[in-house]
Amino acid sequence: MDILNYNQKIAVMRVLLDIIHADGRIDVRETAFFNQLLDELALPYDTKDEISRKSSLIALLDIKNFTGEQKEYFAALMDKMIKVDEDINVNEVAIYDVVIDYCQIPIPFAAN
Repeated sequence: MDILNYNQKIAVMRVLLDIIHADGRIDVRETAFFNQLLDELALPYDTKDEISRKSSLIALLDIKNFTGEQKEYFAALMDKMIKVDEDINVNEVAIYDVVIDYCQIPIPFAAN
């Protein structure tokens, strides 16, 4: 995926990791989607440590500076991560709402 540079990819994956952990349950479908994204974004598997160490707040600062196209792509990834386990949790949606509000992404979450 050439739409994002390396640091942007790490920021995206950090927020997606926060969504995975938001409901206190890590579903195998969430993990599978996360690993699939590592492949799609051409990130080596060992970047998981770097992603875990990345500050979520710094990741938000990075994402706030994305282009419109990058923000749309990221919103779609968050949407899919929330829905992939077929259990839309209020904490996951809260993270989505905070991110789109702070980063000025004009795409509200749709539960369907």
